[in-house]
Amino acid sequence: MNKLSSIIGAAAVIAIAFVFIIQFRPASNTTQVDSGPTCVAEVRGACISANNFWAAYRLLTYRGGDAARLKAMGLRRQTAEGLVEQWVLNQDAKRLGIVVSDDDVSAEIFAGRAHVSLPVEKVRQLGYALGISEDGVSPLAVKDRKTKKFDAKTAEKDIRQRTRLSATEFREYQKQELVASRMRDLIRARVHVGENEAFEQFSREKSTVSLDLIRFDRRFYLDLVVDASPAKIDEWEAKNKVDIDKVWESRKTQFLPECRVTRHVLVKVADTASDDEKAAARKKIDRALERINAGESFADVARGMSDDGSAARGGDLGCAQKGKMVKPFEDAMLSTEEGKVSGVVQTEYGFHILKVEKIAKDAEAEKIGRRQTTTELYLSQEADRYATDAAKKVLEAVRGGKSLKDALDTHLAEILPAKAEAGDKKDEKTADAPQGGDDRAPLSADNHPQRPTVESTLPFTINGDPIQGLRSGTEIGRIAFGLQKVGDVPSDLVPLENGYAAVQLKEKAAASKEEWEKNREFYMGAMRTAKQADAVSAYVQRLRGLLASDLKLNADLTTEPKVTDQSGQGPEEVPLDE
Repeated sequence: MNKLSSIIGAAAVIAIAFVFIIQFRPASNTTQVDSGPTCVAEVRGACISANNFWAAYRLLTYRGGDAARLKAMGLRRQTAEGLVEQWVLNQDAKRLGIVVSDDDVSAEIFAGRAHVSLPVEKVRQLGYALGISEDGVSPLAVKDRKTKKFDAKTAEKDIRQRTRLSATEFREYQKQELVASRMRDLIRARVHVGENEAFEQFSREKSTVSLDLIRFDRRFYLDLVVDASPAKIDEWEAKNKVDIDKVWESRKTQFLPECRVTRHVLVKVADTASDDEKAAARKKIDRALERINAGESFADVARGMSDDGSAARGGDLGCAQKGKMVKPFEDAMLSTEEGKVSGVVQTEYGFHILKVEKIAKDAEAEKIGRRQTTTELYLSQEADRYATDAAKKVLEAVRGGKSLKDALDTHLAEILPAKAEAGDKKDEKTADAPQGGDDRAPLSADNHPQRPTVESTLPFTINGDPIQGLRSGTEIGRIAFGLQKVGDVPSDLVPLENGYAAVQLKEKAAASKEEWEKNREFYMGAMRTAKQADAVSAYVQRLRGLLASDLKLNADLTTEPKVTDQSGQGPEEVPLDE
């Protein structure tokens, strides 16, 4: 009975397909063919049809989409690359004897399925954006609106409107697409995922670790440890003159022909600040100006009241040139006389007061600029050296059996006493200076925002990103999961944007068998799909290397047209992977 039903069902499909073929017959007088190049690509003397290119492009964009978005996708080039992939798969299919019949093509049309190739490595991303399934199927309107049954005239109309191909052309194009699709299916069918393999991958991705760490920030050592005395800078300069000369040559245009040695006080105002917060900030900057006008040192007021990173340097911005500051600040700097203090200046950052200590020109500007360059290079190198040495010493002490906290306490005790004493003397020296109620305490080891402390991450997987401020390219997951047992430390430091971190394994939790059983089917399916995509991609790339090394794409078709928005400006090109 089941066999008889199958025979009857197949006969019905063939009969309907026969009616469709008769009604949807070639009609060269009514086929609309795009003018222009006949080939979108040429390879080994073969022509990949421009008509098929436009048919594929229209099938991909049938849901619409603005031109700027399609251009940003690079859809013309991706459509052409999809046809090249289809071509190389068809060539290999001939070697393997893989074919499709006219009945196969008719069955797909009857089901309302038009096939279109996209590069295998882009099909998921592009397909999602365009509303095309991952198997490269674009729906066709083949059913009568009233009866909801297949209607040959409806199918003919939709296909002609959508692809501009004749019946013969469309069927031949779809035959090529079906062959390519079968080749992909054949490649996918060879991919197998063993349960042990999947569980190992699952364990790697679902196991978690957490770390203890200490950040050794260069700014801490720059503010509190590095010897910034003129004598020390002179000594360093004498040993590094060649390197300084190279950097100075690249920087001197920042100072010449004129620059202005400037200090400033900044009271920040957030973009989201309320009217009351803005008013409070204005009152604070007004008090700072009153103190300066009353005779207090500008540098001391900046140290006590400024919210800028230059506060520790007494608000020193170095010798600033025109074109380097935000405009309101620059306008005030250029209009302020040497030795004078500006009024309150408002910028996007908040309220400022600035003092131009010197207007340096030509040779004097070069002397100041060179010294500033030397100082900056010295301070940067020394701060980095201190941070590196500190992290290495702490890491070595932990390997020797100390806890992170004990190792850090020992390190801080070694480097801070001399500086603390110097700080006490400075405080005694300035104790009688007038102080405003807004002054913050001078920077010290106790209140420095970048003081090294022991902190812990939350549990994270191998692909996690648990530490803020990692230097680009640092694979913290690989480092952390390379540690075997609690208490282990890596062989090297973890680089940060502003220094280094010493890390230690705190906890390590393997994925449980119970969790695996709950997710086994889903995970094995997802892993199989990923491996199948990789296999198809590798196969296609190999074929392209063998069969399409002399490929020539037609730039007239694959280059995206210029698109302008309402403002008349063209959209910015965005790489597809972004």
